[in-house]
Amino acid sequence: MAATMIDAVRGLERERFRAMVEGDGTSLDELLSDNVIYVHTNGKRETKQQFINAITAGRRRYRQIEIQSQDVLPVGSDTCVVAGRALVEMEANSGALLFPIAYTAIQTQEDGHWRLLAWQATRCALE
Repeated sequence: MAATMIDAVRGLERERFRAMVEGDGTSLDELLSDNVIYVHTNGKRETKQQFINAITAGRRRYRQIEIQSQDVLPVGSDTCVVAGRALVEMEANSGALLFPIAYTAIQTQEDGHWRLLAWQATRCALE
């Protein structure tokens, strides 16, 4: 059971990052809880709609998100805490930005579907 849940959550994280890179608002709408708390590396907090709108309108453009490490900790039968590191490449007005992040995500089941409930990331120094 736990291994299946961990695999499902890892897949959801990959799918969300893919949707962010591709600007796929429909997938993001399905993958994020309506109540998601999304805190970026700069401390800015966004609602689900603010986050999706910034991506689909092209105000926030992700080129690539590469997972470097990811620990998934099941909490009960319907929630997982994900602690990970990723390398993020974004398009900015001045060109490409490349930076590593450490993040914590909480995935939970809502009406039988896994959804991201909370995200908080911290920018790390390039090593």
